[in-house]
Amino acid sequence: MNLPKDFENYTRRLFGDTRYQLFLQSLEQEAPVSIRLNPFKLGANERVSASYDPQQIPWCKEGFYLDKRPNFTFDPMFHAGTYYVQEASSMFLAHVLRHLVKHPVTMLDLCAAPGGKSTCARAVIPEGSVLFSNEPLGKRAQILAENIQKFGHPDVVVTNNYPRDYKKTKLTFDVILADVPCSGEGMFRKDPKAVEEWNLRNVEHCARLQREIIADIWDNLTPGGILVFSTCTFNAHENEENIAWILNEYDARLIDIPVESDWEVTGSLLDPQATGTHDFPIYRFIPGISKGEGLFMAVIRKKGECERKDHRWAISAEDLIPYAKKKLKVLSCGAKDGVEKGNMIIPDHSSALSIATDKNMFPVVDVDYTTAVSYLRREAIVLPQDVVRGIVTLTYKGHAIGFAKNLGNRANNLYPHEWRIKSGHIPDEPNIIDISL
Repeated sequence: MNLPKDFENYTRRLFGDTRYQLFLQSLEQEAPVSIRLNPFKLGANERVSASYDPQQIPWCKEGFYLDKRPNFTFDPMFHAGTYYVQEASSMFLAHVLRHLVKHPVTMLDLCAAPGGKSTCARAVIPEGSVLFSNEPLGKRAQILAENIQKFGHPDVVVTNNYPRDYKKTKLTFDVILADVPCSGEGMFRKDPKAVEEWNLRNVEHCARLQREIIADIWDNLTPGGILVFSTCTFNAHENEENIAWILNEYDARLIDIPVESDWEVTGSLLDPQATGTHDFPIYRFIPGISKGEGLFMAVIRKKGECERKDHRWAISAEDLIPYAKKKLKVLSCGAKDGVEKGNMIIPDHSSALSIATDKNMFPVVDVDYTTAVSYLRREAIVLPQDVVRGIVTLTYKGHAIGFAKNLGNRANNLYPHEWRIKSGHIPDEPNIIDISL
């Protein structure tokens, strides 16, 4: 891999020769494959197939490394939202939230697309919490909405806004995740385009943009609230230097999260004097040292006493949504209402995927692999003769993949057109999730 000279010179000094050589070796290796199970959809009898030699990710009990990359696109269990394909280092968020969040909270994932960290967070924060999952860019926000709907938890609000829009709302959150735009050095192995686009000017631009984002959102963090700041880059300009700026600009302190030594999580690589403090707990994942892609994370506590001191009450999404809809561009919040067509209501696809939906609302038809993939390609399908006519819920291995309108000789496919699998090839069944009967 031809790395930019400016990147090589700076990063070698930052890492030190030994660590930098391990990093270079990792760039010539295949990136680890990892998935995170959805605890709201998978039961105790369902697990990752032994054929993929799953190894649990130490900092996330729902996460597993796989020894080979399945064809996820053609797995109906993936489209049913039973698991999410996520890079392992990013799952460190699960450990942070499990350590800090013990009671229901309001949480904002500010730069959330495609949804990996949002779904990771929602699986960890206590029931009764409400998560706002936001993406400023329109096309990416649509992808985020799709992945959140597949995940299926009703108390996630997907918005398409800029941080300054949130500032105007005066909504406050107990936890804000700012996985800010960055120069992407930590993704060089997975995304060659990130190497091509890297330059010093972009590093400086990203560092400034990150400060603007934090400045826009700071007032939305409750007194005593938690800011999780993360990037997928290595340089200290976007990482330690921006954390030092936050601590100097605002009344806040860093939180030290315990980690195990065998996790191979690296701390700050700067001299303590350079950061302005001798107590600078941050978390850096470096390919070749930790088993994953590049990630930087720091956890900051805003000064003050949390207004919701005891957190002995659940926060209702219904209390927040009416106000949020007036102030923000809300794309989804739980299952959407159906659409009246003729003399019947056509249910929205999100209802099939939601864990809050009554599964007996429509007759359930469990289909085989070929039929499931045909459905996900939005082709016409034929159901068994004994299936009742009208709206039915299609499931695959017991998990809902969507609705169809059975006409008898064929079934109208109600799968969202924009979500369809575009490839015409049907490979062998991946069998990523095993079901023990």
